Amino acid sequence: MKTISLFELLLALFAFYTLLTYDVGIGILVPILCLFTIFLFERLRQRIKEDEEAKMRLLKYEKEEAKKDNFDEIINFE
Repeated sequence: MKTISLFELLLALFAFYTLLTYDVGIGILVPILCLFTIFLFERLRQRIKEDEEAKMRLLKYEKEEAKKDNFDEIINFE
């Protein structure tokens, strides 16, 4: 995820450079597109983080269920 952060930094720097260098037309359009792209990358990062957390919770739940089922089988066997 470090490369996304670096890419976002480069987009932000490019947005400020464009604002300072170019005229009104392209000088406003490019920074808006850069900031929108940064926003999309942040949402992507958040979605990936939430998916990883959900997978971890699911694995933990499945592990607990397997332990419970195994324990129930041992008790019923005796």
